[in-house]
This record gives sequence, C-alpha cells and structure tokens, in this order.
Amino acid sequence: MIALMCCIMAVSHGIEIKAPDSGYDRAIQPDRAWERVGRDLLYNFRNMYQPCVVERPGESHPYRMWFFGWASADTNPGEPGCDAIYHARSRDLLAWEVLAKDGGWDTDMKPEQWKAVLSASDRYYDCWHNGDPSVVWKEGRYYMAYSATSGIHRKKDHAHLEGMLLCIMGATSPDGIHWEKTEQPLLIEPKETQDAPDSDRICDFHRPSLMWDGGRWKLWFDYWAPPNGVCMGYAENTGDFSAPDGFKITHDLKTPPILNWPNPAVVKAKGRYYSFADPSGYPPKVASSPEGRNWSTRALCEAVSDDGLRWRIVGYIPPDQDAAANHVPQPLVQGDWLYLFYATQRGGEPQYDYRYDRIRAMRRKLSP
Repeated sequence: MIALMCCIMAVSHGIEIKAPDSGYDRAIQPDRAWERVGRDLLYNFRNMYQPCVVERPGESHPYRMWFFGWASADTNPGEPGCDAIYHARSRDLLAWEVLAKDGGWDTDMKPEQWKAVLSASDRYYDCWHNGDPSVVWKEGRYYMAYSATSGIHRKKDHAHLEGMLLCIMGATSPDGIHWEKTEQPLLIEPKETQDAPDSDRICDFHRPSLMWDGGRWKLWFDYWAPPNGVCMGYAENTGDFSAPDGFKITHDLKTPPILNWPNPAVVKAKGRYYSFADPSGYPPKVASSPEGRNWSTRALCEAVSDDGLRWRIVGYIPPDQDAAANHVPQPLVQGDWLYLFYATQRGGEPQYDYRYDRIRAMRRKLSP
C-alpha cells in the first residue's frame, strides 16, 4: 500500500516512473537521431572489428585506430594464436591507411599486406586470442586494455566459452606500434573459479573499455553473470596501470551495472558518460535463417550515466540498411560530435556468415 501511494504521488507531481531495465524490451532510437558517414572506412578484410580510435591533435595523422580479427584468412595463418590486433591512421576520420609488413602504410585496402602490432604470447591465458583493444593516450604513452584467452577446449567440462579461459590483459607503447605487455592480466578470475566445474559461477572477464578519469584508471568490461548472461562490470585502479592486482572491481558481481551488455564501450563528454554495446533483444530480420535471426537480434544500443555507475538505457540504434547487423561499437568525442565506429556483419542466405566485412561510423551532435 505504501509503495502504491508513493507511486500515485510521484505521478501526480509529474515525475516519470520507470521500471528497472530488464536487459530486454528496450526502446529503439529513431533512425534520424544519427548521421551515417555513408562510406566504408576499412574493408576487403576477412573478419575484423572493434575499431578503437584515439585523437592526437597536432600530428600529421591525428587519428589512430586499433582493430582486430583476421586480416586475409581465417585465424591469421602465420601469426601466433588466432586473433591479432592491427593499427591504422587517418588525417580526417574518413580516409584510413593500415600499417604494413614492410613498415609503410597500405592505402589500397590490401589486408594481406597488413602487419599485426599485438598477437598471442606463450602464457596460457594469452596464447590464443588477442583482441578488443581499448587505447588511452596519457602523458606521452599509449595504454591498452585488451581481451586475451587460453587455448580452445582447455577444459571441456567447464563453463568457459568453448573451454577457453577469458581475461583482460594490458600493454603500453611509446608509438602505438611497438607494445610491451603487462606481466599479469589486469583482470582474471581467481584460480579457484578457473578450476571450478560449477556452470553457474561468475567468470570470463573480457572486452574492456579503458579510461583515465578523475585521477584514476577506470575499466568497464563484460563478464558471464548467471542467470543474466553477459553483463557489464566496472573496476578502478588508483595506482600504476601495470601494478599486480591494481584493478579492483568496485561492485558485487552478482549485481551488474547493466544487464545484457556485451562489448561495452564507454566515453565521457560534457560531464556525462555514454556507453554503447551490442546486446540481443532487437527485432530479428524476418527473412533470416535461424542462425541469422539470432545474430540480427543483436544491435548497437546506448546508455547514459552521470557517474559511470548508474545507467539509463537510451535504446537500440537501427542497423545499416545494407548490413545483416551492426556490432562492436567504439565511441569517440570530437568537439561537439559523438562518433560511433562499428563493424557490419556479412550475413547472407541460406548459409549465414557471421564474419564482419566493413568498418564504418555514424555521428550525432552532443547536447549542451
């Protein structure tokens, strides 16, 4: 009765009452809310995505991008492990050139010439996948948080994705090309969790979004949080970036800041935090195969926050008309504009192709 009276009083005073976000049934933004750039930024590759862009004012190429995946063939033959991270640069955010194996820059979109700047090591938790780069430029040095995994089918009887142990690694660089990895992961589940057979356990820290803000490192990431699936988590580091156990998760992992929020990416602009992800819940494309319908229910989605901890869901962004789906968003603030970089999925029928074939961008004007 008291709760009902409070609700009635709130409505009578013009306060909007909203149920907590369930992780699904989210609003869809009007297509006019975003201005599509209208051209492919990177293309011709086999399967690449997660385009993290950093601005370096005053340089001949002030925009730097790190992205990852498979350049010219599945699993990157010739590279250790599987996925690897690559680097590109641009003068204007539209025309991009990719670091090449000969030390030059490829302007013709020939991925067989591209050189990886970060790939797997021989550490068990870093030996297969290196990807999802999130890069910060701070005081003359680049800092990267990235996803790393153990080999496939490490422990088939455990709940990890296909038996892989997922974690978040770090790396630093003076030029964005030559990287030194941290001596240990920035975030990895405890050994007792790694070895536990319980399929309901919380695990798999992955897909980081790194920020230097308020005199500390802030790290948003996703993780497996049953029964809610892949959700967003948050950690902070008030000390050295590479310090052992420097990043501390600041919330109860059973209570994620956002439910159903894979591939989270966060940016701060005009005193507010904006997060983008590609959760499921978007209306599927009717003509898709079962696999295609499943992939197309994932779409870019936006949330906003005043403190980076408590979030309000804005809603899904409709995918490009000529793409099966848009995924893996990465935001960049440039002046009054909020740019959102993303990858488009190939799709197709009757055999659905999950691979990404183009990297694009959209933008919108930020409110004062």
